[in-house]
Amino acid sequence: MEIAEKLDRPQLLNLTNTWVLCAILLVFASAYGFSFERGGVNTFVGADLQGLGAGEQGVSTVIKAQNTAVYVLSVSCIVPFIFLVWRRLRQNAMIFAVLGWAMLSVMWSDRPMTSAVNSLRLAIDLLLVLYLFERYSANEIQKLLMLVGCIAAAGSIFLVFVFPQYGLQSRGLYALGAWEGIFGQKNMCGLQMLILLLPAFFVKLTGSYARILRAGYITVVLGIIVMTRSVGAWIAACLCLAFVATLKLVTRMPRKDLAAAIVALVGGIVALGAIGFANYSALLYALGKDPTVTGRTVLWKGLLELSARHPICGYGYLAFWQGLHGPSRDLSLQLHWPGLSGAESGVLELLLELGVIGLLMYGAVFLYSVRNGFVCLGRGATPAALWYISILFYVVVTNIEGGLLLSPSNLTCVLPFVAYVGLRREVQQLREIRST
Repeated sequence: MEIAEKLDRPQLLNLTNTWVLCAILLVFASAYGFSFERGGVNTFVGADLQGLGAGEQGVSTVIKAQNTAVYVLSVSCIVPFIFLVWRRLRQNAMIFAVLGWAMLSVMWSDRPMTSAVNSLRLAIDLLLVLYLFERYSANEIQKLLMLVGCIAAAGSIFLVFVFPQYGLQSRGLYALGAWEGIFGQKNMCGLQMLILLLPAFFVKLTGSYARILRAGYITVVLGIIVMTRSVGAWIAACLCLAFVATLKLVTRMPRKDLAAAIVALVGGIVALGAIGFANYSALLYALGKDPTVTGRTVLWKGLLELSARHPICGYGYLAFWQGLHGPSRDLSLQLHWPGLSGAESGVLELLLELGVIGLLMYGAVFLYSVRNGFVCLGRGATPAALWYISILFYVVVTNIEGGLLLSPSNLTCVLPFVAYVGLRREVQQLREIRST
């Protein structure tokens, strides 16, 4: 097991590294800068001006300094454990192969320096994942993320009521006044809070007081997601909650019924997907969107045409979006969308950056983890394994019409790798138990 859950260490909140990591992960949750540091884009024209700047040129000095400090802190955490982290890296070589491909993309990137710097950031992010497993038990990692979620929720509520010019969205008439809290945008707020909510359903707590606090945490976070008025976050939250409930039900079933239950679950998901596809337009209108998903389908068509120019290797890691410069220029002008700076699809974003090879590499890692998830379910999944599996589901639902798969300084990139490494370790432990 996890070295007897590492009970020889002080309690989680008494560790200095816990608070350092909390600060790091909170910045990652904000996706490269808090809302109050980006007040200039929280206006009717601010978002477009930011898009015109594109990339690092559009990032404020304050946010750059913040991000630099976070990476210095990350390295300071990793270095004392570097040999143990390196050993875990070699054990998870397949999982981190996509990182190597991102680094190689510097050779053909449209912006070599941008790709090099961001590859280094991504490398530190993923080394931090391995450090987490070296320093903490799986249950402690879940508690750590709930601590991050508590601070993010408290900070968001504070901004909404005390500094609403930063905590409420003010960029246009659409969703004017929606909650974005400490985050830079309402959709980001909803989705980041959702991934911080998932560990609350699986973490092991002792005492009735702790359980009451968990119930309060779940209630507050769900309330924030509702107040974002983000349809995408609402749908993702409903699907994730249903999936969590199904996971808990499946794990309580007799093992002889488990295979049938999993088949029924997969069949149900496929059936719901087919029904949704058949009633695509009606469903979108019911959710307050048009059949183009607020212009996304037009954007995706144009991006697919651009990806066909560099289909194998892509444009380089984080090298595609350059505002009114480089490969994104013509599409921005064609769509009359000067602030365009994202594909609104994690899959398409990865295809543009790292090509078919990068997309297949990431897909192989994801499917390998799904396979490990099924193995865990078939042999009595631990609460940690169930949490990892719920993250895999989150990746799927949030990348249907949005999402980011390999974006540095982003919790929705870091936590899936926690799931990939964690599920591999869970399967390895199951094999060791069977061999004894």
